[in-house]
Amino acid sequence: MKRILAAVFLSALALQAGAQDWSDALNYAENDYLGTARSVGMGNAMTAVGGDLGSLTFNPAGSAVASYSQFTITPGLSISTVTAQGTLSDGFQDRIKNRNSRMGMPNFGAMMVYDTRNKRGLKRVSFGIVGNVTRDYTNRVRATGTNSTTTLAGSLASQADGYSTDILNKGDFYGSNIPSWETMVGWQGGLFEQIDGAYVGITESLLDNGNIVLTDKIGQNYGLERKGSKYDLLMNFGLDFNERFYLGANLGITSLNYRHIETRSEEALAGIDYGNDFKSLRVRSSYHDDGSGLYAKVGFIARPVAGLRIGAAIQTPTLMTIHETYQLEGSSLAEGVQMSQNSPLDEWSFNVISPWRANVGLAYTIGQFGLLSADYEYTDYSITRFRAAYDDDYYYDFGGTNQDIKDFAGPVHAIRLGAEIKPSPAMALRVGYNLTTGGQLNWLDDDGRVVPLTQDERKDQLRSAVSFGIGYSSPRSFFMDFAVRFQYLPSEYFTPYWYYYNEGGQSYVDNSVVTPEVGAQSALCNALLTLGWRF
Repeated sequence: MKRILAAVFLSALALQAGAQDWSDALNYAENDYLGTARSVGMGNAMTAVGGDLGSLTFNPAGSAVASYSQFTITPGLSISTVTAQGTLSDGFQDRIKNRNSRMGMPNFGAMMVYDTRNKRGLKRVSFGIVGNVTRDYTNRVRATGTNSTTTLAGSLASQADGYSTDILNKGDFYGSNIPSWETMVGWQGGLFEQIDGAYVGITESLLDNGNIVLTDKIGQNYGLERKGSKYDLLMNFGLDFNERFYLGANLGITSLNYRHIETRSEEALAGIDYGNDFKSLRVRSSYHDDGSGLYAKVGFIARPVAGLRIGAAIQTPTLMTIHETYQLEGSSLAEGVQMSQNSPLDEWSFNVISPWRANVGLAYTIGQFGLLSADYEYTDYSITRFRAAYDDDYYYDFGGTNQDIKDFAGPVHAIRLGAEIKPSPAMALRVGYNLTTGGQLNWLDDDGRVVPLTQDERKDQLRSAVSFGIGYSSPRSFFMDFAVRFQYLPSEYFTPYWYYYNEGGQSYVDNSVVTPEVGAQSALCNALLTLGWRF
């Protein structure tokens, strides 16, 4: 996977700030559903179940199943646990476990049911407004260690190869012939300098033979924090025909709030003389995405025989407009001088068209004792597309990025299983399981060819979750549900920096220099409490 990451990073260098790559298509479009505690407790296998406000995300016909109106509110807690450590012999050797928690509101909503009092035909009409979380971005990675061969400062210096100090000093971040913004803040923040015509990091030394080497072992730190959520506000309409066939439609309004903050730093180790009184350096990048979009969804639930329900739904692509702000900061402390430089706060907007979604489900009710349910969902992320939101200030052609999406992304299959047991009319016990395949289908080999991932590599992308829940329903209108979900995420790998060489005015990754890699294993726990009233 490292070769794909390298290619992505190079494209970002070429485009300066604010450029999207193919992996952002998955980040914006993928769903990881929350909702009500009942829905989550049953593994979100709700396509054929209905009757619950959390089920409307999967099948709008679910509102027509209930014979009563209801209101729910669901506060929730997300706890992310990430264990990170370097995967190579040099760099980030410490094994660091980091926890991060966040409160939220995975669900709220109200549904009104109107009884037509018809003996046959249309029996009930339902209307609802419901908000359900469809993605929780809570995640924080931290890695530390020492390095004796490479350095972030040296990476920035290698990026400057082929550019004059006049360009670097000018500070025109929007110029037509400049290196990456990262290189610009690195130079102006004092992270590297020019010695005898060569760019050298402040942690490096220029030897008499012209070679540039790390002066001595240094301490390194890497941090990545992601936070925010994606929310779907549903305006729902449902119809009940003879309590045998249920039809529904949603107009969905998606809102996105995503923050991404990456920090890379290096520091002097005690007792080492670096020759320039080097103390520390840091590069911090941050971007914030706010977006909104629209889609429609239609679905049905049928009861062909007593106890059995069959459901299916299809969702149109979501047209989302995202506004992004981006900024970089570079700083250093050496030779008794503190230097720092911020890039401009870059702002721009773009459109994302997410793919169609289709899901089917089966549910079987076992008398008054409980029910079993199973769902399957299909989404092909290779058809996700970026489009420019044209204005007078910025223009970007997403042709290359969209081709990368077609080359690297592919279909995702999700299986959701759920069960509910009712030991008494007032009490319910629930359990659920999810298995979702990864959205990356191909990768780039050493010759630059797009080739399929192996079966083992596809398995490494699998995402699984188990959930448990309990519910209480009073003899009157009040009901309460609690659920907890444990999700195990695929391993991620981060290369904090590469070394580069310049050829023909273009920067390329220097694969002869082995730079550190951080491996991170994440788990996410969600706890939800739904408070509801029927009327």
